[in-house]
Amino acid sequence: MTCVLYDAHGLLGLDDPYSLVTLSRLLANGIVFTALLHWKNLDYRDLFHSSRAATAATMVVIVPLVLLATPCLFLLMGLVNRLLLAEFPMRAGMENEISSWLSAGLPQILLICVIAPVVEEMLFRGIILRSFLQQYERRYAILGSAVVFGFYHMNIYQLVGASLFGIVAGWLYERTRSLIPGIAMHAAVNTSVMLMAANAGAGAAESNSGFLVLLLLPAFPACYMLRRVLSGPGR
Repeated sequence: MTCVLYDAHGLLGLDDPYSLVTLSRLLANGIVFTALLHWKNLDYRDLFHSSRAATAATMVVIVPLVLLATPCLFLLMGLVNRLLLAEFPMRAGMENEISSWLSAGLPQILLICVIAPVVEEMLFRGIILRSFLQQYERRYAILGSAVVFGFYHMNIYQLVGASLFGIVAGWLYERTRSLIPGIAMHAAVNTSVMLMAANAGAGAAESNSGFLVLLLLPAFPACYMLRRVLSGPGR
């Protein structure tokens, strides 16, 4: 899809490479999901929210708790990333590549904060984890899909953090049978990464740390409440 759009970029006016990647990823995933849903005899409503609980109830009760609890996960992923960087320093070329991807242009914002959370949750929780849960024990299904999600990022710095995220997102899906909480958490994490990258600079570390501490105050009670709300048998 990228090659096709690249050859047609002159006609489409896609001079920005990030616009090209964003559009090609969106179209490619659309083709994949259309084929998979047709093969599995599912529609998009079944994929996004197959739970008996109303979508509105999930949005009103579960999603706010997930968003409030997300700073705990973000902190854990950040600590793991620091440990990895201490043991395996990043190449300068890779640092520049990641910085360019996280620069706050509109195509990157759409790709990282909107498109990626939706399509990745559709694939890794909506398709892969759903299938694993039908074949394997619950904990192995969640762990297996999380590891696949980690390897999908194709670098060691994101592998462990993405796997941790995949475990939490997989638990949310197994409890709720809805992609909506995972998409909300995914979008919150990716947006936080972009905001921290945009604020990088002198004195920004202290500012970001203080803001994270402020967010952690309601995060721990939200984790407790989320665990209580979803502690019953998964539906």
